[in-house]
Amino acid sequence: MNKKKSDLKKSKIEKGINLPISLKIDRFFSKPVYRKGLDAITITFFILVIIGPIVNIFSTIFLNFPSIYHDLFNDEIIGNLQWINILESLGTSFTVAGIAVFVDIIIAFPISIILTRYNFRGKKILDAMVDLPMAVPTSALGFSVLLFWGNFGVDPGLHLIILGHIVFTFPYIVRNMKIVLEKTDTLYEDAARTLGAPGITVFRTITLPMMKEGLIAGAILAFTRSLGETGATIILSGLVETSPILIVGFRRQLELPSASLLAGILIAISIILLFSIKFFTRKVGFPVKSIWPNFERFFSHRNFRYIRNAFAIITLFILILFPSFFIISQITEGNLAEELFLSQDYKWAFLYTSFMNSLLIGILAVAINILIGIPFAFIITKRKWGRFITFLDTILDIPIAIPSAALGFAIFMFWGPTGLGLFQPGFFMILFVHVTFSFPYMVRPIISVLESSNKGVEEAARTLGASNLTVFRRITAPNIKQGIIAGCIMVFTRSLGETGATIVVMGNIRTIPVLIVDWVEANNFPSAVFASVIVILFSAILIFALRAVTKRRGK
Repeated sequence: MNKKKSDLKKSKIEKGINLPISLKIDRFFSKPVYRKGLDAITITFFILVIIGPIVNIFSTIFLNFPSIYHDLFNDEIIGNLQWINILESLGTSFTVAGIAVFVDIIIAFPISIILTRYNFRGKKILDAMVDLPMAVPTSALGFSVLLFWGNFGVDPGLHLIILGHIVFTFPYIVRNMKIVLEKTDTLYEDAARTLGAPGITVFRTITLPMMKEGLIAGAILAFTRSLGETGATIILSGLVETSPILIVGFRRQLELPSASLLAGILIAISIILLFSIKFFTRKVGFPVKSIWPNFERFFSHRNFRYIRNAFAIITLFILILFPSFFIISQITEGNLAEELFLSQDYKWAFLYTSFMNSLLIGILAVAINILIGIPFAFIITKRKWGRFITFLDTILDIPIAIPSAALGFAIFMFWGPTGLGLFQPGFFMILFVHVTFSFPYMVRPIISVLESSNKGVEEAARTLGASNLTVFRRITAPNIKQGIIAGCIMVFTRSLGETGATIVVMGNIRTIPVLIVDWVEANNFPSAVFASVIVILFSAILIFALRAVTKRRGK
């Protein structure tokens, strides 16, 4: 009798009889047609947002090549001067990026080992400070670098650009090295030392090969980040032009064919570098067979290790941390109250409006990325679509690698007046650009959590009759909560700090990073200092919140 009642109850549940209204709604929207519809909407959004502008910029170059060729090589007035400017700007950008990455790698090697293999008081604070330049708007960082090195007589120009790029690309390299070292067991290193191997030998033959993927990935990401930096470079450049600055100049002068070609070149280079990460991390090796026992044992002595670590920490503070946060010490300099609050040009009103624009755009970018990012993460991890999933997973990171000024111009050409005509330069085009380049920052943390979650609980719930939507609402969503929070913080900080793409599409709207650039160029230093300190402190709060979320997720 009890068995019949149990079977009858189970049958009613399967048919949806006597279910609460919320579960009936879940069951109704769990039908395959709604899942397929959501997948279609998500993929369409992704193709339009990521692939559309990039394909359009290359098609624009192809279709308008005669006009581009004329403007660059056969202009009646300036001849091939624009092409020469493009080549010089590319050479400058590559030189700056190459030197910055080389210096970063030298500093990052010992710092990443210190932060992962040593325990000392203040380690967590130092670790967070190393990551902070990645979250702070580069216009604020650039201004801080300008003020710091200006005290030592370094004028705006190539050298100051290099010093600035070292600052904001460093976290990309050291962070990737740290991730790899934190995931690797120290068993082999300890065993080698136990067998008498000197420290340098252990590092070269064991630690360095383990760091290979993090080193190469971090170096390429830092290189592309330097290649596309705009906000800090404008402040530090003087008369020097890098490729992103030249794109901004072409855009302001309505030299759209020339800007399209330069943007296409930068996008192509960035995509090649992005795809090369997977190739080089698998193919490239380090020489580990040869050993020099006397030499390596001599330089592995404890005193040399102390000197190396001390030199690395001192260099970190001089080249990275002091220039990054020097601007905070300048908050009391100058007539801040008179210039910002008492002047008749209402700078405080511009500051308030720009800051609120940045907050609103960041919040809306987070909301849109949540709506599209969660289903896209499910497509990557749950759908069995073979190579198409691999393709989507690969091109997902393209907005991270592409220079923001080039990406902003590609979106302007695709969605703006010369393309589909759906947006005009201003608030909504800024929002659209910010959604585009921040999308991977939302999706990647969610994918990471989904791939590491226990799928058995979800399968058990489905076996007991729970619909897919109920499983998501009651099991999956709570499990990926920290990934969503981490993604939200990363998207917001990235949006808050973006300058290059914003300048290209902003129209009359100003965000706080652009306002800092405007004030520095107008020599309104006290106001620019105040605005920079605000965003630095705000970004610091966000980065510490992100680290707290990440730490809880790792437990």
